[in-house]
Amino acid sequence: MSAEWINLQILECEDMVGRSVTVFRQSDGAHQRYVLENGRKVEANADGTFVIPESATELRVMGI
Repeated sequence: MSAEWINLQILECEDMVGRSVTVFRQSDGAHQRYVLENGRKVEANADGTFVIPESATELRVMGI
């Protein structure tokens, strides 16, 4: 049985070269995660940035 993830927040970010990337904060009711549009997981850093683990690409949130 697969979990149903619900989008809680949509964050517009940019990578190190200025490309726009959308990050979704999701919850299944018990856990939260951050993913890209394609479902690829990203890691949240304490400073509010994100990292795509396989590529070490840093993403910064663009304005609130």
